[in-house]
Amino acid sequence: MDAFEKKTLKTSRGYTYTYYVAEGDKSLPTLFFQHGWPDHAAMWKDVAGPLRSTKHPIIIPDLLGYAGTDKPTDPAEYKWDVMTKDLIEIMDNEKANKVISIGHDWGSASASRLYHYHPDRVVGLVILNVGYMAPSREPFDLDTMNKATEQAFGYPLFSYWTVFAADDGPALLKENIELMYNAMHSGADTLKKIFTGTNAMREYLTTGNAEFKLRPYAQDPQFKQAFIERMARDGFEGPQCWYKATAQNFQTQCDSKLPEGVDKVDFPVLYIGGKDDSVFRPEAMYPAIQAGLLPKLEQTELIDAAHWVMYDKPGELVTRLEAWLKNHYA
Repeated sequence: MDAFEKKTLKTSRGYTYTYYVAEGDKSLPTLFFQHGWPDHAAMWKDVAGPLRSTKHPIIIPDLLGYAGTDKPTDPAEYKWDVMTKDLIEIMDNEKANKVISIGHDWGSASASRLYHYHPDRVVGLVILNVGYMAPSREPFDLDTMNKATEQAFGYPLFSYWTVFAADDGPALLKENIELMYNAMHSGADTLKKIFTGTNAMREYLTTGNAEFKLRPYAQDPQFKQAFIERMARDGFEGPQCWYKATAQNFQTQCDSKLPEGVDKVDFPVLYIGGKDDSVFRPEAMYPAIQAGLLPKLEQTELIDAAHWVMYDKPGELVTRLEAWLKNHYA
């Protein structure tokens, strides 16, 4: 993150955030990047760095639970209403009045919720790999969700949540960081088998039985070691709260208070996914599209990548983002 200035801010609810900024043309909306699980702000360096040429100001936080930001272990502290307020305070501190909200994985959900809770501050939305999710006003039930996705896609997309949202999930993940790394960054078939097979994630983490071939970027020993050292240091108690906050229906509690009018995103939206991402499917957005919630969606063809498109194909991702920004915000 050498191209960015590192800053910290203590928010009004008492949590200290680390974030990175690059100056730009204040007449352009700020690019506000939000990483997913189990990443940190530096995930964006090969994308956000080249995008400095667009002249948009840039802000990239370590989100709650990660890296240089505080890591509460109560899932209620990760509710969308309070987390998005934290992000607004970072924006206010940087005098970023309008932003293009950009996210990957859980950061994609955060990017959408930043608009839902603060519609006057967001003028564009970019969602990577995980598609648009409207506010959840019905209680979340993991078994029901897995049955529904198995019926729709042929396999239960949320099967891995039986570990990720479990009480023993953080400890199990920390004890098996290298195994988790291998599963995350393997080929599509292995990714699908471990993440969506019934009880497959727990069996894999307790036995280590799986054949895998790491994607080219993940074969870099320095990249792998940096991940292992970071997660061994920081642990998974904070990151897993993102799952628990949904599974325990803290998110439904606050989402249910939103006016239904914010579900419709009436400004440019860009979705980019990976052809080999067998867990997060673009088809999951179809109900929102059919309901007319994304009238200005530009859904590009999927990049020849898996779940981590910014690691797999950063150059192609930058090219597509540059063109979209020029088309809508130049």
